[in-house]
Amino acid sequence: MTVEGNTVDDFEKEIKQGFLEEATELLSGTEQCFLTLERDPSNRGEIEKLFRLAHNLKGSAKAVGFDELGAFTHELETFLLKFKNQTFELTAPAVTLLLECNDHVNVMVAGLKADLDAKFDSSGLIERIKSYVPAGGAAAPVVSPPASAAPAAPAGPESIEASEPVPAAVAEAFAAQEAVAQAPLFNAAAAEAAADKKIKAKQAAADEQIRVSLARVEKLINYVGEMVILQTVLRAQPQVQENLFLRKTVHQLGKVTKEVQDLSMSLRMVPLKQTFQKMQRIVRDTSSALNKPVEIEVLGENVEVDKTVLEQLGDPLVHLVRNAVDHGIENDMIARVDAGKDPKGKIVLKAFHQSGYLVIEVKDDGAGLNADRLRNIAVQKGIIPATKVLTDKECHHLIFAPGFSTKAEVTEVSGRGVGMDVVRTNIEAMQGEVEIHTETGKGTTFKVILPLTLAIIDGMIVKSDDDRYVIPISHVRESLRPTRESVKNTKELGEILLLRGETLPLLRLSTLLGRKTKPKDVDSMIAVVTTVGDRPFSILVDDIIGQHEVVIKQLGEEVRGVRGFAGTAILGDGRPSLILELGELAKTRGVA
Repeated sequence: MTVEGNTVDDFEKEIKQGFLEEATELLSGTEQCFLTLERDPSNRGEIEKLFRLAHNLKGSAKAVGFDELGAFTHELETFLLKFKNQTFELTAPAVTLLLECNDHVNVMVAGLKADLDAKFDSSGLIERIKSYVPAGGAAAPVVSPPASAAPAAPAGPESIEASEPVPAAVAEAFAAQEAVAQAPLFNAAAAEAAADKKIKAKQAAADEQIRVSLARVEKLINYVGEMVILQTVLRAQPQVQENLFLRKTVHQLGKVTKEVQDLSMSLRMVPLKQTFQKMQRIVRDTSSALNKPVEIEVLGENVEVDKTVLEQLGDPLVHLVRNAVDHGIENDMIARVDAGKDPKGKIVLKAFHQSGYLVIEVKDDGAGLNADRLRNIAVQKGIIPATKVLTDKECHHLIFAPGFSTKAEVTEVSGRGVGMDVVRTNIEAMQGEVEIHTETGKGTTFKVILPLTLAIIDGMIVKSDDDRYVIPISHVRESLRPTRESVKNTKELGEILLLRGETLPLLRLSTLLGRKTKPKDVDSMIAVVTTVGDRPFSILVDDIIGQHEVVIKQLGEEVRGVRGFAGTAILGDGRPSLILELGELAKTRGVA
């Protein structure tokens, strides 16, 4: 009897977990639906989709025993029905309340995933839904207002005083926003277009899919990584043994291994769409909190990236987008109009592949970065000494310094000086880099360059003394054999490399690693120029063995906390080699 009882319990648990997984997938696009409706209230297809989703969630939640979730989605369904039947018009305040409901449903689903017996208090939100009355207490108009009816322009940002004459462009921008927010819900032409789109979508052939445990995918990729290592070992054998058959077999095996590796890695590739859609919500909420009209354009949301990279990309992207809204876009809309810009700020979030890397750009059309102002703030906050000379590029990178902020007071959005520091730290931890391109009066672009996966990287194999190390190719700008004339000794920086007008700190890898060896002549060594950190520097190594694709293996627990090493890799002869984090190593010398 006990076994039978456990079987029933396990079956019920499996059904509940299955429902929660399906609910998570269904809810992934709801936030985007609400944001779409805010821009286009006449989109009947979206409101129909949301109503069906709420109805299905209600029924399924009650069927598997999640009564609280079922009760809340029932109230949400009733609320959505008022917009579906045109009892209420879909305005910005209504969308805000619907987004709060959507957030609450997501919290409930996530909570139930962690604890199937979790309890939630939805009474406050339910009361707000039941007591919601549109502005003015009127129902949605059945017909559109006459074209001659001019909507009243709402108040602008705080920077525009009531006594000042408001430019026509500013008034039109606010009036357009209000007109969209107050527009009637349905439109016959839009409804017909949505119906046609739905029919075409059904006719399109859908790829068959199965749900696979992520743990199984990770195990497969681990084994493929081992296979890549063994193939690398085999690849070195034909150089030792003159056997034509062995050489051909190893060459063919390399091709097959590469195909299997690419296919297995693609199993972890997921589109950026869901993450980019969250950024649209971030822009909406931040611009609303700052009373600053800002719109966002998203490009390349179907670009795919490794799931591990995507998970670590979320926080840096949130900070970059918030920074663009808060600091990038000007507060003074009149100044924007005077500069020939649209009073409504614009942010472009773009993703694309370039040379085997993922590139994400966050671009604003604001005033751009002022190098002198950034330097003065850094001096006031004690981040740099007043006597330090910096280039404009180095001044721009000061925004990544811990504790740096251009805000005098801390707000809910910014002012603590941690956001951009998080961006650089997280991006560099993923073997990536951040570039800043800014133009006064035109705006700023943050360019994040990341490897497509964190499991396998292209690495430069270098030699220092009798040991070999791996430097990620993404961190290498160039390599060269220095001459004695190009290397100088200074009291402040020690050895420096003079390279085409640049003065680069020159560090010996053996010294950075704490090796006590006799210094070699620079003209017998090779300098590897890297761009990790705020400014470029160079590392002296004994030799460069070659460039290979290596599988990253995590360091053991006893050495995982040691700074300067990203992991380890197995080379062609079967021996391990440490993967260097040159930025961390350089920090021990105060360079990066």
